[in-house]
Amino acid sequence: MKLNRIALAVILAAPLAMSAHAGLYSVTPLVGYHSPDKGDSGAYVGLSAGVKLFPAVSVEAEYGKASDAKFLNANMLIAPQSWASGKVSPYVLFGFGKEDIDAITGITNGRTDTTMNLGGGALYPLDDKWSFRGELRAIHNSDWSKTDYLLLTGLQYSWGGSQQPQVIYTPEPVYVLPADADGDGVVDANDRCPNTPLGWEVGTDGCPLDYDQDRVPNSIDECPNTPIGMQVGANGCPLDEDKDGVSDAKDRCPGTAPDIIVDDNGCAKTITKQSTEAIKEAINVVFDSNQSIIKSEFKGEVAKIADLAKANGNSFITIEGHTDSSGNPAKNKVLSLARATAVMNMLISDYGIDTSRVSAVGFGSTKPVATNATAEGKAQNRRVIAVLTAEKVNSVTTELKKPVKKAVKGKKATKRKAKK
Repeated sequence: MKLNRIALAVILAAPLAMSAHAGLYSVTPLVGYHSPDKGDSGAYVGLSAGVKLFPAVSVEAEYGKASDAKFLNANMLIAPQSWASGKVSPYVLFGFGKEDIDAITGITNGRTDTTMNLGGGALYPLDDKWSFRGELRAIHNSDWSKTDYLLLTGLQYSWGGSQQPQVIYTPEPVYVLPADADGDGVVDANDRCPNTPLGWEVGTDGCPLDYDQDRVPNSIDECPNTPIGMQVGANGCPLDEDKDGVSDAKDRCPGTAPDIIVDDNGCAKTITKQSTEAIKEAINVVFDSNQSIIKSEFKGEVAKIADLAKANGNSFITIEGHTDSSGNPAKNKVLSLARATAVMNMLISDYGIDTSRVSAVGFGSTKPVATNATAEGKAQNRRVIAVLTAEKVNSVTTELKKPVKKAVKGKKATKRKAKK
């Protein structure tokens, strides 16, 4: 009984003690469902009055009736702002009070027990004064070790003070960044190149970086590692006027055609092919028919062979004699040999050609170079030829060219056009 008196005193004193504290007052009619640990369940009707001590803490005094009991409670409600979601403000409740059993039935064995309350609920504001309230509460009877449950709803009316905690607005400090007109990260006061294009890599002075010092900024330099001092184009790459892949600074042949393959010096790569052929010299020594005597006017022709022999000192000379088809073939062969021998003897006696280097052979009419049907043709066939064992080397040098790309035909060409 002593505890019940203390509880009642606190319940009555709380609103009076807190009335002087600036806060929000409230009155809430409550209806709900009472489920006792023992006994019959039934409706619950009550009324609570409260005062807000702090923005998140309120106290309430509540009186209520159930089917076989009445309650007098003092509860504390805690509703931190951080729990709020939208308009809904959850809260937890705990407190203590007293419960009179059978107080309304007139039964003489009624009793008063000490209770403790624990629950939770939520407030939903309808306007600046009215709020809907829902709550679930457990009531523990410490005298009889039993627990009742209350499911409550109510319409709470609030007034006085401020319903919302006072918010003191403190403006955030405004930081004024130094001006940087070209947006390169270097303030205008320190920017030596204030109009650098946006996105270019710059140094601490705001000027474009140029690692290879070719006067083309890194941001647009396609050849960032050009040797210092080399002449470059607008893209930072070494100049190459003839487009042969060798920079002008190294190109010893700057005018190379586009289709020529070049070496490291920019000059055309070449291939040399050599061919050899025996040295032959036909001389215009005209012999009379059936004669092998060299006329004086033809000695100059023999001199040609002598010059050729001297120019090729290690060569062996064969003098070939030929006739036309007139006469007996056997006699023609003897006559052709006589004509060749006459030339050989003149080379030895008149021009000092060593005997060991010269020989004569007669072919008669077996190797004609013209028709024997005419006098002109027969005259051409009566000839002498000098053949040297030396060979003449012919060298042909050709520039290497790039392969020509073949035109794509048929279906493949159609597919490539379609892709483009």
